[in-house]
Amino acid sequence: MKLAEMLRLPTGTDLKQVDWKYVSAVALGAASAIAVLQVVQRANKKAKVKSIKAEFQSLAHFPPQTQAQTNTSEHRPKDVPEELVREQLSRNYSFLGEEGVAAVRASFVIVVGLGGVGSHAAHMLVRSGVQRIRIIDFDQVSLSSLNRHAVAIHEDVGTSKSGCLKKHFRNIAPQAEVEPIVELFSIDVADRLLSGNPDYVLDCIDNLNTKIDLLKYCHEHKLPVISSMGAGAKADPSRIQIADISDTSEDPLARATRQGLKKRGVDSGIAVVYSTEKPGKVKLLDLSEEKVDEADQYATLPNFRARILPVLGTLPALFGMAMASYVICKLGNFEMEPLPIKLRRKTYDKILSNIKMNRKPEDGDLQINAQDVGFVLEEIWLGKSALSGSLDKEKVTLTRWDVSKPYRIDNLICLTKKESEDHAKVPFKSVEAHYGKEFVDKVEKRLRYVRDLEKWRG
Repeated sequence: MKLAEMLRLPTGTDLKQVDWKYVSAVALGAASAIAVLQVVQRANKKAKVKSIKAEFQSLAHFPPQTQAQTNTSEHRPKDVPEELVREQLSRNYSFLGEEGVAAVRASFVIVVGLGGVGSHAAHMLVRSGVQRIRIIDFDQVSLSSLNRHAVAIHEDVGTSKSGCLKKHFRNIAPQAEVEPIVELFSIDVADRLLSGNPDYVLDCIDNLNTKIDLLKYCHEHKLPVISSMGAGAKADPSRIQIADISDTSEDPLARATRQGLKKRGVDSGIAVVYSTEKPGKVKLLDLSEEKVDEADQYATLPNFRARILPVLGTLPALFGMAMASYVICKLGNFEMEPLPIKLRRKTYDKILSNIKMNRKPEDGDLQINAQDVGFVLEEIWLGKSALSGSLDKEKVTLTRWDVSKPYRIDNLICLTKKESEDHAKVPFKSVEAHYGKEFVDKVEKRLRYVRDLEKWRG
């Protein structure tokens, strides 16, 4: 662009005849105006942030909802013909059976926290047939959250997360009764927000103290609950685990949650989704220099983080999917026992080495390898003693169930080393008298399962 055009001078103006003092004064005035405008815009932005924060804080003081308010037509499902619902859920009926899907459809589930994890969990619960769901979050959809949200699109930015999900759920499963609540969970309103005797509660909160409050409340009131640990700053889907809170490892949020619950008298009994991946490759993003002195202005609420945790959108989605899958199986009475740990190759090699060392010629051929040891230990016995439930990798081993038969994958039981020594002294014909019928039936059922799975192993 030519200088004359930039200054918006008449066509044909001779630049030598321009009064440059006048032009300089105009330019200086424009620059001053821009500076003033930026100051005003920044002040307006701060005022807006304060206003939004004040509005969010007031949400915690909403009056309790009455039953009449809860049952408004806004929450009622549409009348969808049963044959259409059954067709939509046909694959679930094939998987869970009539009774299983009926149980899922009749259930009432609450999801607290509707970010990357919670939105995906709630989304798949509704798609899988849950017909009554309460979704709770105080926050709004932001442009930066679209990288991990289950259903939000550009036009949802600035709307409440719960309202956004409800809007999309009406198009996915119009027969579902979706109750969106725009409110910050706290222990003061737990009785109201978790009312209605839910069949399951999903904790997808990322604030530690609030998370501990929710889990403690569910544990005390005997509400089935599953909790999401830290999905941020992680990338490896193969490290995702489902386990009891007492069996978690390598996850900083899981450790802090476990310690917090222990101080309140809760040691175990809460299922969690977590990752063993160490989140050391990426760091919290720092606030820019102009925001450091006023960091609280950029936090959603007081005591909530102001710095940004890098998130690869796929990991929160997988956490949410894992939670939904676990809950659906529990509601549908489909047997699923998550592995607390896996892929311990050194442990497998050590167990196999001990078997080889202690095997006698009369024990027959050794028909197993390290891969078989890992399969039987993890997939069949879940890494713990069938008798005592010990998970100590230094104590557990595999031994023959029927000591008169060779070492095969369908004749191995996981016991501690001491239990294994005692078991070797028990004649097989006396195992029921020694252990009891219930234990023997459990072992025999697992070994039949091994034989059924053998054809699927590569």
